[in-house]
Formats: sequence, structure tokens, C-alpha cells
Amino acid sequence: GCMTFPEAVSKALKAKGKDSKQWEKDSRKMSIDQMRKAAADMGCDIFFDWDSARSVEGYYRIKGSTEFCIERAIAFAPYADCIWMETGKPILGQATQFAQEVRAAVPHQMLA
Repeated sequence: GCMTFPEAVSKALKAKGKDSKQWEKDSRKMSIDQMRKAAADMGCDIFFDWDSARSVEGYYRIKGSTEFCIERAIAFAPYADCIWMETGKPILGQATQFAQEVRAAVPHQMLA
């Protein structure tokens, strides 16, 4: 089935009987090159077609989540005046988690 590169490596690790939790946590903060090297270092030299993971418009597919938004906000913080997260529903717990974790990483970042 369709999966992201971190999911493919996680599946390969589980097939080898290894725990994939640390990989899943660490890979969220890695670039593509860093992920490929880390996966190879763990003995997971898997084939992954980066172009088939793109949408018809050419964008890479993502699995959106609050954690994804937090990581993206922290990554964009040095280049942005204001950061926000768009959601389908106004859920206070989700907004609080986003604000607290972004503020912990970049305390002076303005949030909308």
C-alpha cells in the first residue's frame, strides 16, 4: 500500500523483529538524506520510489496531525513573523498543545 518513507522503514524494522518507536520519533525531525542514511545504518536499505509518493499536482503526500504542525511551525519559526495551525474544528486541547510545544521550542514566536 501507499506509505511514507518513515512508515516503510518502520515496517522493515518490525519485520526484522526490531523496535521502531525510536525511529518513528527521530525520523520526524530528519531531512530525506538524513532519513536514508539512518535507515541504511540500521540495515534497512529499502527501495522507495519518491516520485510515486507525489500527488498528481506534484506535491509530496503528508499525514497531517497536530505533531506534524508543531514540527513544521518550529522549522518555519526563524523565517516567519507569525505562525498558526489550521484545523477543521476549534478544539481547545489541540490549540493548547500546539501553542505550548511551539512556545517551548521558540518562546518569542508570535502565534495567531
